[in-house]
Amino acid sequence: MPDLDVRITSMYPPGVQGGIRAYASATIAGCFAVRGIKIVEGGKDGLFMSMPSRKTQDGYKDICFPVTEEFRNELKQAVLGAYGEALSMAQASTLQTAPPQNPGQNMV
Repeated sequence: MPDLDVRITSMYPPGVQGGIRAYASATIAGCFAVRGIKIVEGGKDGLFMSMPSRKTQDGYKDICFPVTEEFRNELKQAVLGAYGEALSMAQASTLQTAPPQNPGQNMV
Protein backbone atom coordinates (compact mmCIF):
# COMPACT_ATOMS: atom_id res chain seq x y z
CA MET A 1 0.00 0.00 0.00
CA PRO A 2 1.18 3.57 -0.61
CA ASP A 3 2.77 5.67 2.12
CA LEU A 4 0.25 7.88 3.95
CA ASP A 5 0.92 11.12 5.80
CA VAL A 6 -2.20 12.27 7.67
CA ARG A 7 -2.48 15.56 9.56
CA ILE A 8 -5.36 16.86 11.62
CA THR A 9 -5.95 20.44 10.47
CA SER A 10 -8.64 21.53 12.95
CA MET A 11 -10.60 20.04 15.84
CA TYR A 12 -13.94 20.95 17.43
CA PRO A 13 -15.55 20.12 20.78
CA PRO A 14 -18.80 18.11 20.64
CA GLY A 15 -21.77 20.16 19.46
CA VAL A 16 -19.81 23.11 18.03
CA GLN A 17 -19.83 21.98 14.37
CA GLY A 18 -22.74 19.54 14.49
CA GLY A 19 -21.27 16.05 14.35
CA ILE A 20 -17.96 17.16 12.82
CA ARG A 21 -15.15 16.55 15.32
CA ALA A 22 -12.17 17.39 13.07
CA TYR A 23 -10.81 17.98 9.58
CA ALA A 24 -7.80 16.14 8.19
CA SER A 25 -5.49 16.24 5.19
CA ALA A 26 -3.78 13.18 3.72
CA THR A 27 -0.80 12.97 1.40
CA ILE A 28 -0.68 9.69 -0.50
CA ALA A 29 2.67 8.32 -1.67
CA GLY A 30 4.13 11.82 -1.43
CA CYS A 31 2.45 12.81 -4.69
CA PHE A 32 -1.30 13.28 -4.15
CA ALA A 33 -2.93 15.38 -1.41
CA VAL A 34 -6.51 15.24 -0.20
CA ARG A 35 -7.80 18.09 1.95
CA GLY A 36 -11.12 18.42 3.73
CA ILE A 37 -11.48 14.88 5.07
CA LYS A 38 -14.01 15.05 7.91
CA ILE A 39 -14.00 13.04 11.11
CA VAL A 40 -17.66 12.84 12.07
CA GLU A 41 -19.27 11.51 15.23
CA GLY A 42 -22.60 9.82 14.78
CA GLY A 43 -24.42 6.65 14.02
CA LYS A 44 -24.05 3.37 15.83
CA ASP A 45 -20.33 3.02 15.08
CA GLY A 46 -19.17 6.29 16.66
CA LEU A 47 -16.51 8.12 14.64
CA PHE A 48 -16.30 7.75 10.89
CA MET A 49 -14.35 9.29 8.03
CA SER A 50 -16.15 11.35 5.40
CA MET A 51 -14.35 12.18 2.17
CA PRO A 52 -14.61 15.67 0.61
CA SER A 53 -17.93 16.01 -1.20
CA ARG A 54 -20.20 18.47 -2.96
CA LYS A 55 -23.95 18.86 -2.87
CA THR A 56 -25.90 17.86 -5.98
CA GLN A 57 -29.61 17.60 -6.75
CA ASP A 58 -29.46 13.94 -5.70
CA GLY A 59 -27.62 14.54 -2.40
CA TYR A 60 -23.89 14.61 -1.76
CA LYS A 61 -21.25 13.12 -4.07
CA ASP A 62 -17.67 12.42 -3.05
CA ILE A 63 -15.15 14.53 -4.96
CA CYS A 64 -12.36 12.01 -4.43
CA PHE A 65 -12.44 8.64 -2.74
CA PRO A 66 -10.53 5.39 -2.29
CA VAL A 67 -11.33 2.97 -5.08
CA THR A 68 -10.65 -0.25 -3.19
CA GLU A 69 -12.06 -1.37 0.14
CA GLU A 70 -8.53 -2.28 1.26
CA PHE A 71 -7.22 1.26 0.73
CA ARG A 72 -10.40 2.81 2.21
CA ASN A 73 -9.79 0.81 5.40
CA GLU A 74 -6.10 1.79 5.48
CA LEU A 75 -6.94 5.49 4.99
CA LYS A 76 -9.71 5.32 7.60
CA GLN A 77 -7.36 3.73 10.15
CA ALA A 78 -4.69 6.38 9.45
CA VAL A 79 -7.16 9.29 9.71
CA LEU A 80 -8.87 8.04 12.88
CA GLY A 81 -5.48 7.14 14.38
CA ALA A 82 -4.15 10.66 13.72
CA TYR A 83 -7.31 12.10 15.27
CA GLY A 84 -6.88 9.93 18.36
CA GLU A 85 -3.28 11.10 18.75
CA ALA A 86 -4.24 14.76 18.27
CA LEU A 87 -7.06 14.41 20.78
CA SER A 88 -4.72 12.82 23.35
CA MET A 89 -2.15 15.59 22.88
CA ALA A 90 -4.84 18.27 23.21
CA GLN A 91 -6.19 16.69 26.39
CA ALA A 92 -2.69 16.34 27.87
CA SER A 93 -1.98 19.98 27.04
CA THR A 94 -5.23 21.05 28.71
CA LEU A 95 -4.43 19.06 31.84
CA GLN A 96 -0.94 20.57 32.08
CA THR A 97 -2.17 24.15 31.76
CA ALA A 98 -5.39 23.86 33.79
CA PRO A 99 -5.38 25.70 37.13
CA PRO A 100 -5.94 23.62 40.28
CA GLN A 101 -9.60 22.88 40.97
CA ASN A 102 -9.55 24.25 44.52
CA PRO A 103 -6.67 26.69 44.87
CA GLY A 104 -5.67 27.12 48.49
CA GLN A 105 -7.30 23.88 49.60
CA ASN A 106 -3.95 22.38 50.61
CA MET A 107 -2.77 25.51 52.36
CA VAL A 108 -1.87 25.08 56.01
